[in-house]
Parts: sequence; C-alpha cells; structure tokens
Amino acid sequence: MFRSIGYIRSCCLFVLLLCMFFPANAEENTEQRILGCPIESTSFSFLSGDENLMQLQFIGWGPDWSWASVNGALSANGNQTRFVNSMLVDQPRAIVRVEGQVEKIGPQSLRIQTTISTKKNTPLTLIGLELTPGDVIYGGSQALLTFDDDTTSYVEMPFGNKAFGRTVRSVMLQDKRGQQKTTLTFDPPIEASVDSGLRLILASDRIEKLHSKKQTMTITFPGPLDYFTDPKLLPTEKGFHRWFPFEPKNDFDDQGEIGLSTWLEKPAGKHGRISSDKDRLVYNGESIKLWGINLCYSACMPDSRLARRRAKMYAKYGINSVRLHKYADGPGWAGIQGQDSFLSVDADRQKQMDFFVNELKKEGIYTKLSPVFITKLGPGDLKDVPYLAEFGKLDGNERIETGHGSIYLSTELQDLMIRQTTNMLRHKNPFTGMRYADDPAIAVVELYNEDSALFFGTLATIQNVRTLRLRSGERFALWLKEKYENKAALLDAWGDGGGLNVFVKEGLADESWEQNRIYPAGNPWFFDPDQLAGTQASKRQRLLDTMQFLYELQNEFYSRFVKAIRETGYQGELVGSNWQAGRAMSHFYNLHSDAMVGIVDRHNYFGGGTNTQIENASMLQTPGGGSLSAGLQQVANRPFMLSEWGHVYPTQWGVEGPALIGAYGMGLQGWDVSYFFQNQDPGRFQDKVGDQLWEAAVPHIMGVFPAVARQVHRNDVKESDLVVPRYVHVPSLLEGKVGFDDQMTQQQDVKLFSSEDVPEQTIAVARTTIEFTDEFRSTKAFKLAPNCEDATCIAIGDQLRWHLGQNSMDGYVTIDTPSTKAVVGFARGQVFRFDEVTLRSDSRFAAVYLTAQGKDETIRSAKKLLIVAMARARNSKSKVLADRMILKRGQSPVVLEPVNAALKLNTDRPFVVEKLDHDGRSTGATIQVNDNGSFMVDGVVDKTPYYLVTFTEG
Repeated sequence: MFRSIGYIRSCCLFVLLLCMFFPANAEENTEQRILGCPIESTSFSFLSGDENLMQLQFIGWGPDWSWASVNGALSANGNQTRFVNSMLVDQPRAIVRVEGQVEKIGPQSLRIQTTISTKKNTPLTLIGLELTPGDVIYGGSQALLTFDDDTTSYVEMPFGNKAFGRTVRSVMLQDKRGQQKTTLTFDPPIEASVDSGLRLILASDRIEKLHSKKQTMTITFPGPLDYFTDPKLLPTEKGFHRWFPFEPKNDFDDQGEIGLSTWLEKPAGKHGRISSDKDRLVYNGESIKLWGINLCYSACMPDSRLARRRAKMYAKYGINSVRLHKYADGPGWAGIQGQDSFLSVDADRQKQMDFFVNELKKEGIYTKLSPVFITKLGPGDLKDVPYLAEFGKLDGNERIETGHGSIYLSTELQDLMIRQTTNMLRHKNPFTGMRYADDPAIAVVELYNEDSALFFGTLATIQNVRTLRLRSGERFALWLKEKYENKAALLDAWGDGGGLNVFVKEGLADESWEQNRIYPAGNPWFFDPDQLAGTQASKRQRLLDTMQFLYELQNEFYSRFVKAIRETGYQGELVGSNWQAGRAMSHFYNLHSDAMVGIVDRHNYFGGGTNTQIENASMLQTPGGGSLSAGLQQVANRPFMLSEWGHVYPTQWGVEGPALIGAYGMGLQGWDVSYFFQNQDPGRFQDKVGDQLWEAAVPHIMGVFPAVARQVHRNDVKESDLVVPRYVHVPSLLEGKVGFDDQMTQQQDVKLFSSEDVPEQTIAVARTTIEFTDEFRSTKAFKLAPNCEDATCIAIGDQLRWHLGQNSMDGYVTIDTPSTKAVVGFARGQVFRFDEVTLRSDSRFAAVYLTAQGKDETIRSAKKLLIVAMARARNSKSKVLADRMILKRGQSPVVLEPVNAALKLNTDRPFVVEKLDHDGRSTGATIQVNDNGSFMVDGVVDKTPYYLVTFTEG
C-alpha cells in the first residue's frame, strides 16, 4: 500500500494546532478559522476550531492490490508546498512518480496539483487521494457528489463501501446544520469510490511511460484558511515557555508527605494467600485491591541494586503488585530461558528474578506470573515437537514463533507450556526459602497471554502448519460424527452452500467425511453475526458448529493446564487468557472459557498512533468509553482484572487514565486488579518521555499515584449497589442466540465495547456484568435516564459525575467522597462546590486532587491533606502538533504543564498550605491563605504538582 512512510505518524495527526492559535479565552475569538498543513509528503490535515475537518492521504497499490513501498520528500517554496513521492511496484519492478504542489489561492481556497509519471509501462490497482472527513463535524451527514453528466448522488458519512462507475466533477461535504461546507472540485473530472474514505482515483489499471497524468483539485473551505506550507514553520505552542522542569531526587527511602509504603503490609502474604470470594479478592478476611504495573522480558530479572530501588519506588507510590510479563519468553533480553529450549533456564537469570520477587515481597508487593507471549521454540524442543520445522526454519539458537492459535491445536505445545509453568512453580526461591507454588506473595498465575482458539491465528495455523491442519481436520470430523448420525445428516444441517470444501479460497480443498478430514475453519470475521446473516449465511450452521468445537478445544487445554498447576500445590488465583474473539457468539464462548479458569482478565489501551478514531481524543469525551469499556466483559461472581492498559505515547492526556481507572474501574465497577502497562523503568522517574510507547515512571502517570492509589486502597469510591446484567446462555450460542446486541471494534490493542441494550455509558452510572445463565434469558435494556441527562452522567451513590465532552478534547469528571475530592479534565472556569471544599480550575486541562493523607482518615478528620495538581508532561525543547504528534521529541529534563486552581476549605480549623518538592518532601515554603480559607495553587509560580495542607489545631 502507498500508506507507508509517515502513514502511522500522519494518522495520529487528526487535528492541528489548537493551543498554538487559540488563546485561553476561546470566547474572544468568534471567527472560525481553518488551519491546514502538510504532514510529510503523503498527507495533509485541516482543522476547524478544535476539531478535525478533514484529512487527505495519498494511497496506492500495485497490481492485484499488491504492496507498494514509497519514499517521499516535502519542501516549501514561497507560498507553495512541493511534494515528490516515488512508489516502488514489485511486479514488474518499476517506479511511479507522484509529484505536485499545494498553494493557497484565496482567503478560503487551496489548490492541489498532481502529476503521475513513470519511465516504464506499469500495471497497478490504483493511485489516489483518500479523503477522510472528521466524524465530529461531518459524521451522520451526507456528501453530495456531482458527476460529469450533471447528475448528483448523496453518500452517507462516515463513508461505507461503494463504486460509482462515473467520473466526479465535485464533492460537497456539509454538516447537519448546514454550517460547515467544504467543496472539492476536480479538473478534469475524476474517478471516485468510497471504502471507509472517499477515494479520488488519480490513476488506475496501468500507467504508460512518458504519458503523465495530471489532476487539479480546488478545495473551498467553510471559513478563512491559515495554510502553513511546511510543518517546520508552525510556531511553538502558546504558553509552553511557562512549563517547569520536573526534577525529583528519586530518594525512595524518604517517603516525604506523599509516600504510601506504610500502607502496604509487609511482607506480602504475611497472613496467607489472597483468594477469591465470588466477585472480589479477599486477604485476611477483608477485600483487597491490587494497584500495579507491568515489567517485561529481562526487566523481570534486574540486578540487585535496581531490584531494591524499584521495590522501594513502587511501594512509595502505592503499587502493591507487579505483573512479571514474558519473563520466560526466550533467552537473553527475552527472559530467563537458556539458549536452546523453551524449557531450559539460565540459572543466573533465574537467581536475579528470585531476588527481585523477594525484594517486592519484603516491600508488601505481590507478584503475578505471566510467562510468555506465544510459544517460541528452539532447537532443543525438536524432540518434543517433531514437526517444529513446519512453523519456520531453525537458524542456530534463534527461536521460532509458533503463532497465535497454534497452542489450542497442538498437545505438544500445550505440554511444553504446562511444563514450563509447573517447573517454575516447583522451583524453590533461595531468597524466600519457599517454592513459588507455596509462596503467598505469588498472587496470580496466568496460563497464556493474549490468545484464543476463536481468534484469527487458529485459521492461519490450519492453513500453514500441515501436521496441525491434518490433526485438527481429523478431530473436527470425529466431533461432527458424534453430533450427526451420518454424512447426509451433516450435509442436510449445513446446507448446500455450507457443506464440505467451502473454504477453497482459504486453501482448504481436500475435506472428506469418509477420511475424517473436515477443518474447523473460521475466525472472528466469519463468526460475526453480520456475516452469518450476510456473506456467510450459506455457511451459518457450519460456522456455529466450528465455534462450539473450538470453544471445547480451548476448555480442554485450560482444564489440563489448571489440573497440572494444582498438582504442584499452588492454591492461588489463576487467569486463563486475556484476549478477544470478535463479538457475540465467538466472544462469549471465549469469555466463558476464561471465566471457568478464574479471574477474568482483559487488556485495553487508549491513544497512540494506530487508530484515528481513538488516538486524537481524550477519554473524557465519552462517559464509560476508551479503556474503561473493557469493563463490559466483567463476569458475575468472578473478580475482574485489567492487566494491560494505558495511554499510548504520544497521546498527551495520560493523567486522565489513572484517574478514570481508579475511580470508575476500581471504584464504581468494583474491579479488583489493575496493571498499567510498561516494558520497563529505570527504578526512578525517567529523564525523558517518549522513549517507550508505554511509560509508567513519568510524572503524568505515576506522579498522580499518591492521590489515586490512596483513593483505591482506601476504597474511597464505593462500588455501585445497582448491577446491570447482560445474560448469556452458552448452549444457545450454538443456535446463534445471544439475547442482546453487543458491539466491539478492535485495532490491535485498542478496543471499544458497547451494546445497544447496555451502552458503554452505563459504566459511568452503575456496575455492569455478564451473567452466564442456566437457561436462555433476554437482557433488559438499561435506561440511562435519569442518571445521564443534560450532558452529565451521575453514578449511583452520587460520588462520581461525568460531564461528557462536546468534542475530542473536552469533558471532565468530579470525584466527591468523604476522603477524596477531585476534578479531572477540561474544566477551566468551572466552580465545584463540595461540602468540604470549593474548587475552581483555571487550567484548560488538569487533574486536581484534595485527599486525606492518612489510611483511615476523611477530609474532615485528617490532620493533613495532600493536594496533587497534574496536567501534561513533555520534554524540554519539544515541539508538539495538535497535542499529539511529536515533531521534535526534545530533551531532558521533563517539563510539566503548570496547573492553576483556586481552593477554599470550608472549615473552622486553622491551617497552613505548604509547597512540597517533586519527591513530596517538605520545602518549608508556604502559600498565602486568606481569612476565608481560600488560597491559590499556581504552577507557574510554585513549580510543583504537590502541596500539603496541615491543620494547626484539633
């Protein structure tokens, strides 16, 4: 595809320069201007106000939709942008040149001229520009296409999939109110089709040498246009010079005023194991919440100095559990494995991991074991997996990845995975003096990360691994023979279009009832209800049978695995897997399979550079959305865990993540475990942000833990006593019956969940669960009103209020509990009157917390109160576009966006307010408190996110 260099980066540019061009008081600017700029040589983006107006992206494919790589260059020449892109087509090998210029030609107009040429006759599928209108502005409206014969046609936005068969002279995008009209005209008229975006086809089928194709496009915008010919010309964001350096000393022996180490009982497991009691985790007779982070690969086995430093750091910031993820994924950087085999262990690295687990335990921190991410085999595993070469070529001691889905079809891979895990559980840690199986600090063991028999990998394995193709074909055939009396009964049930050899296009053309060879072919696309009623309707019963078979196959593996783990003596908690399997039937088969193992665990991320519908927004725009929507998979009578989540760099609103997961997930929804995802940290705050996509040891994430972890461990936000169930009867899934409509979209790790009957907004109001029933029951639709009215969702118990956003960078929540008061989000100028405090945020975006310092205290009873005021964090001298795209990453130190807020404590007790340093230690510097108990925190002046209120009497 021609989406190469810069595509991922350009996708994350959904909007342009909101902060740079609009001052803090938006009401002073009544004229809605359009901002535009090229992003590298393949894309152009346009912003209206604070929303994405549209994007233009060059696209292209070689013959038969083959991949085409591209190199490009961008330059500014006076008032023009010039671009030159070279597309390499492999078959036949040729270079197609796409060049042109962009120029502002009027107050509201832009002209784009393109020329496509080649020195060799070149077949291709198409080269074009893809127009993607901004959903917030144009979504739910229509585009008007005018063809060269003067006929017209309306097309719904967002665009679906359609070819027109005629050339288009102009396109007009118009919002529902008729205010935002963008018109594109073409000279000459251009071929067009819609496939998610509007494809404006500059060339198709074939390019002849020495016969260039030229096209001129004129765009007329709905307001005055500010066009920057090069992203380098964009000015520095307004106010960035006021951001102040974050410079902690990282002395974790000194708890300062923010530390939580004394809240963690030491050692972890002092009174025995954490266990599950229906839908909650219990320790020493009381509920316990695990607020944790991830470490991956060799970071799970740090040297002794780093191990001690990490353990002390985590404890100070209230982290009481660590997920050691992929600790046995391979040798060297990949974990504790020896060089030749999945089962071998490097003794020195094992010892380092043992030491680290003990250091965590001493600080009151529990461990979750998550050994691998897909089995990867070495030459020493050939004796256990004789067909190992079918997965790939062995090259020395390099590992061969067996791929998603393979383990559910291979008893050999299952046996290796079981042996690796049980070997670890039987291993005696010399530093604790206990086997891992017996150590209560080992709180959870995960069977297998991010996989399902009902996901895409299973079909790929059947297609590519001959031994497992034949084996699965035989098992499925025998399973079918137990269900159906004979071949005629099978074919009658499956129908003419769903019988044998219907997956020829997938390379499965040799099925036979007589020879016991029928393949369990399918994946979430085939299994989706829309496809079962549409393109796959003729295969419907076959696919329903396939889902049940794969579900039973997965259960069989998990049952064997659990039995082997219990035989080691381990009595702690278990997790099956934590992945998705599409939606509806396949999804609930998979969820039920995981729930039968133990804790239901899921993963979900927000932001990053892979999904333009998600990345360029705050989670605060939609109540219950983003990472929180994973909670729609919470199962009745099972604890719930989110073991991977996070705001993915370069998304700027990271502080909202801990705030929302802590209040709505761990609080209102009653989740039991949270692990923010990272690969590693240096055992201190990082010198820069953005070195990894997933970062915990940065101030806008871990820096807010002193407030959020207090709230979580103290159970400040009470679990909703209203539970909104959705009922699933597993046997009815074989009939294609669910009882409600569920929705799920997924792009890699980023997922969104909702339901027509129980929408995602329910998570902002009441606890939601999936209840697996003994008989089929229809789900009653949940009425959001009166809890969600007038743009506000009020949680049951009235401790949380979510004010939904009007655009992608809007919305805020308030937290009102006896021990914590907070405002998080885009709440500038709003005044919040809580019983104990009145608070006004004067920052565009911020999280401002007032929380009791002590473990058993409320704001009324506390001797000290902690204030945490945190917004965004970036690197010094960085340059950021649209709050998300990093044009220049910058350098250390990290700088914090100053937070300004006014507070008034409603108390008769005299108090002083002191500025704390970046480690939360006393500075001795106080800020003025007025006679009425009001005061200001001013990040520009104070240069700190932490303050301490100390009552001087009573």
